Parts: sequence; structure tokens; C-alpha cells
Amino acid sequence: MKDYDFVEVLNCRSCGAVAPDEILNLGDQPLANSLLNQDGIYNEKKFPLVLMRCNYCTTLQLSINVNPKILFSSYFWVTGTSRLTRDYCKDLAKKVLERSQVDKPKILEIGSNDGTLLLEFENLGAGESFGIDPAKNVIPELSDSKVTYIPEFFTENFAKEFVTKFGQVDIVIARNVLSHVPDLNDVMRGINLVLSPEGTCVTEFHDANKIISETQYDSIYHEHTYYHSLKSMTFALANANLKPFDGYVGPISGGCIVLFSSRQERKPSDDLLSLLETENSLGVYSLKSWKEFASRALANISSIRDEFQKISNSNLCAFGSSARSSTLLNAVGEESKIIAGIADNNPRKWGMLSPGLHFRIANPSTLINDTVKTIFICAFNFETEIVNQLKSELNWSGEVIVPLPNVLRKYRI
Repeated sequence: MKDYDFVEVLNCRSCGAVAPDEILNLGDQPLANSLLNQDGIYNEKKFPLVLMRCNYCTTLQLSINVNPKILFSSYFWVTGTSRLTRDYCKDLAKKVLERSQVDKPKILEIGSNDGTLLLEFENLGAGESFGIDPAKNVIPELSDSKVTYIPEFFTENFAKEFVTKFGQVDIVIARNVLSHVPDLNDVMRGINLVLSPEGTCVTEFHDANKIISETQYDSIYHEHTYYHSLKSMTFALANANLKPFDGYVGPISGGCIVLFSSRQERKPSDDLLSLLETENSLGVYSLKSWKEFASRALANISSIRDEFQKISNSNLCAFGSSARSSTLLNAVGEESKIIAGIADNNPRKWGMLSPGLHFRIANPSTLINDTVKTIFICAFNFETEIVNQLKSELNWSGEVIVPLPNVLRKYRI
């Protein structure tokens, strides 16, 4: 891999068409998942954050590729931190095995993170499992697990070496990973190599329907090079000779699609056909619809600035130091500095500084006390879970501000 910070992408990453249209420019922003210590402030870099759309295949994507070594060699999002995510993984594992046509299937997960999903497969009696993830700091050290973890990027070359050593697998899972890669077609060629002829491929991606209908501009950050629709994902899967046969909407990432594909011809489910119809009706394929999305996003950013300007002291804390919060707060800019700190349930983040604005991240029980009068819930997709924690675990009451979906809301708890 060449030594570079970022490269501008002039052609569509998926189909190769020239000059995608600019949809939304969020300015120069830091890497959303790159938390800092005090010394890191002085070396922090920012990169253009611009959403583009291909006129030919309609794939949404960023205007640049940041070097993956910079993006993913150290990562702070851990799947097992959220109760919602843990419960979701249990349900997902069951659904995947129900759709597999192989008994005790051999499984490979691309971007396995801390292994939460793979352990659910193990609990359900699946076959041998492999977790592939370049972020060495999140790979678990589990002596009692049979999961094999490999700290590498998944590429076509990696897939060749994997098959030589371990053989093919019956299930390939990529949860919110095919939105992160710089070269999607290279990854699809790799999947084509590792997946057995009777195998099932499971892809999860942030639902473009949700992004456009709920103005989720906060989901745009450098780690997400793509923003997939069913149409664009189907286009990509064809490079691995895969055809979607089923899908459903999941609760993760503020709304995601879980798509099941196979090489064998399988009748599309009613659920999949319904998702395709919804996608078309919402204008996901329309340039005009995405331009309107951009206007709503800029209006939302302006409303947050106005709200922060009304707060005259440091009794405001944020909750949820996610990648989403980085995009949102850095887009708001100087007005965000009224925030006294960010509470987060991930112990790996405590004591670190947020990207760009350098808010101190802390244990919620440490940061949120009687002097805090207002909580700004950055991680709106976990609003219910966070509000329950504020009330029941922290015994906190006060004003809550939720910036999205669509419009800013305020209420008291």
C-alpha cells in the first residue's frame, strides 16, 4: 500500500463513470473515529468531507479516499458496548443460520470487531468461524473461544491466501463494512474466492432510505466511502456472482438493511420486493431528492448553532462520542464549544479527546451530575437506551436535546 494521506477520486468507485455530482460539502473534517490523547492534538489532520453521487449507477460516495492504514489500524467503536447491538447480534445470528443451506456452516466475518456476532454463532452451534479485522486494538483475547481472528484488511490477495490455508467458507458476513472500503470491487472479488458455491453472503449497510428520509447527514464521515442503496449494493454483489434473495430493515446505525445473497437462483422474498419498492418511491435514485436532502442538512446544522447560542454557561454535556457525533459537532463548528464534555459507555474512550473540537470523553457517572442541566444526545439512534440510562442508572433529570432525525427536538425528563 502506497504511503499517502488521501487521494481524490475522479471516477465512480463502483461503475467507473466520470465526474459524480457534488451533493453536500461538510468542509474539512478530522477522522471521525480517531480519538486523541493530549499530544495527538498537534498532529491531527483534517480532510475534505464531500458527498458525491454517480449519475450512471446512482452510487453515493465520498470525493476522496483516506489511506486505510490511517483510518482503521486503531479503532474505538466496540460492538459489545451497546445492549441494543448485543441483542441485535443474537437475532441476526439466528436469522443467518435459518437462511443458510449448509448444516453447521463455516463462517467468515469481514470487519469482525470485538467478535460479538461470531460468539453468537458459536453459541448456536455453527461450524468453524474466522474474524477478519485490521484494528488490532479491538480483537479480543478469548482463550475459551474457537473463533480464529486475523488482523488484516480483507482484499482479493488476502482471500487467495486464506483459501489456500483454510479453504472456502459457507457464510460470509460484512456488517457495515462494504461502506468503508476504498475499492469495493476488490473486496467483492475476494468474497467470490472465499465463498463456497452453495454459500450465503450477508451484507449490512446503512439504509439510504433512512439517510435521505431522516436527513441523517451525521452518517457521512471519511470511514464511510459509500452510502449504499439496494440498487447500488446489488450492482456491487454482481461482481461476486451473487444475487439478493431476501432482506429486512434492522435497528442499527439509525436504520440499516440486512441483505442475503447467494450464487444459486433463489426466489426474491416479499420483504425484499417491498424494500425495493420503498426505495424507489422515496426518491433514492433521484438527484433532485439528494439536493433537497442537502438543503435540509444545512438547515439542521443552522438550528443546532442557534440552540447552542442560547446556552450561556457550561451546564451542557453531550452523550455519545460516536463517529456520527464527530461529523455533526464539527459541522456545527465553534458554537459546539459550549459543550463541557461527552459522556460515553465505552471505557476504551474515557480520558480521550474527541476529533477536531477535542472534548474530553468520560464515564457517564463521572461527567453527568447535578450541575448538568442539559444533555445533547449526539447518538440519536440510541436515544431510548440513553434516556433510560439517564433516568434509571444516573438518576438525572433535566432538558434533553436530540438533533435528529430531520429536526431538532427538546423535552424534559
